[in-house]
Amino acid sequence: METKRLLKGKVIGFVVIVASIIVIAILHWTSLPPTLPPPSNEEPIPLNELQVHFIDVGQGDSILIDFGPNEVLIDGGERSPGITDYIKKYIDGPLEVIVATHPHADHIGGLIKVLEDFQVEEIWLNGDTSSSKTYQDFMAAVNAEGAVVNQTKRNGTISVGNLNFSILNPPDTLFSDANNNSIALRLKYGDIAFLFTGDAENKAEASILTTRSTLQAQILKAGHHCSRTASSEAFLDEVKPEKAICMVGAGNSYGHPHQETLTALSDIGAEVYRTDINGTIVVSTDGVDYKIKTSK
Repeated sequence: METKRLLKGKVIGFVVIVASIIVIAILHWTSLPPTLPPPSNEEPIPLNELQVHFIDVGQGDSILIDFGPNEVLIDGGERSPGITDYIKKYIDGPLEVIVATHPHADHIGGLIKVLEDFQVEEIWLNGDTSSSKTYQDFMAAVNAEGAVVNQTKRNGTISVGNLNFSILNPPDTLFSDANNNSIALRLKYGDIAFLFTGDAENKAEASILTTRSTLQAQILKAGHHCSRTASSEAFLDEVKPEKAICMVGAGNSYGHPHQETLTALSDIGAEVYRTDINGTIVVSTDGVDYKIKTSK
């Protein structure tokens, strides 16, 4: 009997010790801060930001599209003051694409120095020519560059990385005037679209409308420096821009932008930005929304 009592006492003592250890362990673990789950690999990855720089070059056009390692330059303004100092901050390695919308000096002049200072992979032209010294110097720089030279075809595409520009103008048979032969491009990134029109005027706009291409764009670079010869009512009705960019020089001799065009843009509901007032205009978008920053 004594032996049984001793054995029972040892068992009870062992149980008490084990129970005590369990209680202490429970109190210890419950006092620790909660363990956070590891970061999920399923987190949504935001779209890369696309930036479009409407560069203030005075009375002329120059637009830089910057998308990560890929850049596209549409026109380059006049030779002076040039745009190389501005764009070199954004060019990563070679400049993938240059688009010369048409052979006027206020669009191709600045591209001559760009071709000298940067390695350019592709150059897109509209097939139009000029007898001007600026055009001859530009073509000499094009030929010396060694880049792939392409001629635009309506309904074709310019592809750069993940960006695709739809070619809307010029038509296969060129117009008799250079402005209406301007290369016009539409770029859609996510839900946000841009329309770049060079110096395209009403004739070109009417021709583009006959193609039944999608023209809707939140951001419109209005044709021919917001002259009354462009931005027709029928064209704007199809584009339905939220913002319109007028690329003009302060006090220019042409009187750009013309009041008729400013009124037409306002009537369609577009907010107008002007390089003569706002300086360089940068539109940034993640493909869902966009924001605008100006240098002035």
